[in-house]
Amino acid sequence: MTIIQIAYFSMLGAALLGYAGILCSIPHRRKKIFAQAGSCLMPLKVASSKKWIAIAVAGFILILVVPLRNYSWFVNIILLGTALFAAELAAREAGGCGKAGIYENMLISGIEAILWSDIYSLPTLSYENDPETTQVDFKTLRIILKNNKETQVLFESEEVRKQAVELILKLAPNLRP
Repeated sequence: MTIIQIAYFSMLGAALLGYAGILCSIPHRRKKIFAQAGSCLMPLKVASSKKWIAIAVAGFILILVVPLRNYSWFVNIILLGTALFAAELAAREAGGCGKAGIYENMLISGIEAILWSDIYSLPTLSYENDPETTQVDFKTLRIILKNNKETQVLFESEEVRKQAVELILKLAPNLRP
């Protein structure tokens, strides 16, 4: 074996180990999230809680494609990195899989598990009732986190969103507009 082949198979092996390690961390992630969450006060309906499986399979297929094709080193690294990123997304999604809701200490929705203390503001609450504001989606809640990241939570109906916002403001009164 040449040095190039050893480096190539080492890179492939490292990607497979990383992939397996990320997916094996799912039970630990779930345990950590739900240890912090507290009890569920309002369950939320999320569109598909099993899509993380498809994402994980797609990442594994990307890893399998690398040895089957003769790509350059750069393309191989990009494909393996994308596969690891897909595994990370799948693990995040699986962390809260089937347990979306408003909990005593956090909001869990899809990939997001947000502690109340990590939320900086809920900007949609300040402008959604303004008569000059148009095109407000009353099924969506924008959340700005303290680390300047922004996320959105999509609710199944306007009524569910209204109930959720009331509960969130009761649990975290510092978020009132």
